[in-house]
Amino acid sequence: MSTPSWSELFRGRNAAYTLILDLGIGLHAIDVFIIATVMPEVVADIGGVAFYTWPVMLYMVASIVGAACGGPIMAALGTRRGYAAAAVAFLIGSVGCAVAPGMAYLLIARAVQGVGGGVIIALSMALVRELYPANLRTRALSTISATWGVAALLGPLVGGVFSEIGWWRGAFWAGVPVIVLFAALAWRTLPAALAAARVPAFPLRRIALLGAGVLGVALSGNVEPLPARLALVAAALFLLGQTFRLDRGAANRLFPTHPLSIANRVGVAYWMFFLISVTHSAIGVFMPLLVQVLHGGSALLAGYFNTILALAWTSGALASSGFEGRWVRRVIVLGPVAIACGFAGQALVVVDGSLPALAVFVALTGLGIGICHAHIVHWTMSAARQGEEGLTASSIPTVRILGVAFGAALAGMVANAAGLAAGVSEATVAAAAAWVYGLFIAAPCLVVVLALRLVWLHRAREAVAAD
Repeated sequence: MSTPSWSELFRGRNAAYTLILDLGIGLHAIDVFIIATVMPEVVADIGGVAFYTWPVMLYMVASIVGAACGGPIMAALGTRRGYAAAAVAFLIGSVGCAVAPGMAYLLIARAVQGVGGGVIIALSMALVRELYPANLRTRALSTISATWGVAALLGPLVGGVFSEIGWWRGAFWAGVPVIVLFAALAWRTLPAALAAARVPAFPLRRIALLGAGVLGVALSGNVEPLPARLALVAAALFLLGQTFRLDRGAANRLFPTHPLSIANRVGVAYWMFFLISVTHSAIGVFMPLLVQVLHGGSALLAGYFNTILALAWTSGALASSGFEGRWVRRVIVLGPVAIACGFAGQALVVVDGSLPALAVFVALTGLGIGICHAHIVHWTMSAARQGEEGLTASSIPTVRILGVAFGAALAGMVANAAGLAAGVSEATVAAAAAWVYGLFIAAPCLVVVLALRLVWLHRAREAVAAD
């Protein structure tokens, strides 16, 4: 099967679909970069430094709920109304963030935002599989990565400018016109008559267990006695295990068959998605704080350090989007190796090194994610069991969001245990950075091992098919 040109994405109906999908992903992406950029100013204004990672973590937990709602919402409302409803939820959450008088109000607004963003992401990923032919999906997924690159430029710029003028709330107000534009385009572009005759039940119990598991990890960072922290982490892992156990026998499953098994390609890929998300979330949530406190950078400069990762991610995705055959197998291994090397390099220079060196290693991490991520997604969709194709595709965002939420929660727990909860100072931030990088290096190293496993399973499958 030949690789189509980029122009195929922008011809006929594909052009409208590509625009609406990328704009939807852009809503979520811009908000991620804005909140990371303005958080130092947020806690300085309304307090709550002990909950520094919670606006990101809680947004991701709520996004899991939203992503799980994607199937029922599409069935009940159809694609057009589903996108519009998600945009309204995102709009309400954005306004809530802009007017929040304290950290508790900000967290509630972030949760509302997260639900809307999760629905948008789930519907977008499902539509990539439904709207584009198989040989065009990698290109479509690469444009989503490019959207992250655009958001990486705009998000820190918007957040940094409003932080510099002392009005961080304006960063959230600035997103309102974009949300309204997205809702209008979705209403005009997407077909209306896609509602199903039977609406699947919402998996409330499993979603509650999943969210409670991540929140348990986050709460452990705000509890002082070590035994209590360990008990909360153990309880969180138990709740997550129960979620997957219940999902196995459910009629409306959240995940495909054996999603955690390293004996099949989908299970291995899901672990890779989870650990890659843990890796970039754990460092991304603190990066603006590290640059400002440890290196004396401005809010705008600090925000653009997360932009470096996103732009490198996008560049890698675009450069590798046309790869086939052995080159795909190579980048699926080389990508994780680059992620691990970039993360290790950051750990060496983040406290005592220079900002240019830190930027190089951040870029290497992003490049590693970019060159392999879309190909792993495509392999995962192709490896889906018969009858689980849609479920496999739509659950990929849930796994990724779960990794981001878990990474932020664990990083917050480690940072608070290292002394950040006592207040922001050069000493506490340096200690938090050392502990977070030192412990989380295990995640990208495991991704390398899993990448080798995935390639081996793929080759074995190809050999069986050839026979």
